[in-house]
Amino acid sequence: MLPFPVLLADIGGTYARFAILPRPDAHPTPIWKVTTAVFPGPVEAIRSYLDRPGMVMPRAACLAVAGRVGSGVTRLTNAPWRFDLAEIGLALGFDALRLINDYVPLAAALTILDPADPADLLRIGPPAAGTGTRLVIGPGTGLGAAALITAGERYLIQTTEAGHIGFGPCEPDDGLPWHRLMPLEGRLTAETLLSGPGLVRIARALAAARDAEVCWRLPAEILDGRAGNAVARETVEQFTRLLGRFAGDLSLMFGATGGVFLAGGIAPRIIADLQGDAFHAAFEDKPPFQEGMCAVPRFVITRPEPAIDGLAALLADEDGFLFPGQDWRRVEADQGRASTPAAP
Repeated sequence: MLPFPVLLADIGGTYARFAILPRPDAHPTPIWKVTTAVFPGPVEAIRSYLDRPGMVMPRAACLAVAGRVGSGVTRLTNAPWRFDLAEIGLALGFDALRLINDYVPLAAALTILDPADPADLLRIGPPAAGTGTRLVIGPGTGLGAAALITAGERYLIQTTEAGHIGFGPCEPDDGLPWHRLMPLEGRLTAETLLSGPGLVRIARALAAARDAEVCWRLPAEILDGRAGNAVARETVEQFTRLLGRFAGDLSLMFGATGGVFLAGGIAPRIIADLQGDAFHAAFEDKPPFQEGMCAVPRFVITRPEPAIDGLAALLADEDGFLFPGQDWRRVEADQGRASTPAAP
């Protein structure tokens, strides 16, 4: 187990969020949220957080990062930060560190979110039934996904790189100018479209196809402008349909009979669209399994910072979850240095 107090960190391509968990049965301290691009890397960001007046100094840190966590140095997929646990631990004086993908705590949060509380979850599909595999999907700066699988008395969290699978048209004419959506590098992925940058890419492609002039650079500009702009409305409609198709595909892949839960920064802003026919029709259109797909529960996560609460849930019951990640401990690093022969 990580020694307490523990620094909790949810680090994405756009924002980094930090809090302290004083002990396993406590609530996290208020979250400190910063723009990732303000700092050159995690050491500087964490040090800036811990240097604030009145801070409780943590002995360990659990870092959830938006990148593929393997056995070596991890890098954010959509930002230049790199994570070398030994480097971070020694620079900041931690006794222990844990590095996990940012969808591990989001999946863990599904065990504490209340389906009956709209401040936690908003149901947009059939009611929950059973305790089957649950799937969390989040379009934001990128596109992440993870499955929460019941394994006896434990939960297994399976992370994925589903955002990087190939993506393309499935119908003869779905109204999208696919040739304009192809990125310069030549490979169209789900994340290319189902993300904040993807929303902008769809808008620009539709505008070019409709000979309309637009100057949008940020997803928020499209979401805010759809009431008075036809291209913005069509963009959100197409985004919603494609998200339904993708979510249904992953649900079918993982057998997510326990439900699909939409996270990230975009889903809570398009709830009315997600409650419409386009999302659900695309989600359920999986012949020959339409009947089973119609029964899959669907929710939008509405709790403001579910990842931090998910990290706290993981640390409160470390034996209750199995998930991939990296661990580093100072004592092991010290023993490694002690066993290294002196240079001649």
